[in-house]
Amino acid sequence: MLSHHELAALLLIRDANAPLQTFDSEFLALERYHLVEMDEGGDGCAPRLTTRGKELLRRLTQDSGVDAR
Repeated sequence: MLSHHELAALLLIRDANAPLQTFDSEFLALERYHLVEMDEGGDGCAPRLTTRGKELLRRLTQDSGVDAR
């Protein structure tokens, strides 16, 4: 299970307008879970969502369609 810090880091990667240059413990944990991978470019390495990471976020943010009444 992801911690709230790891989930926040995953959302940050998804929503970033520019490549992130962060390698703290949350990003490294996400890499171990195969939710992100390091994308090596001209500016160094930056985390990028994997297909598995994108699918997880899609499931977490998907409207379940259940009426809360």
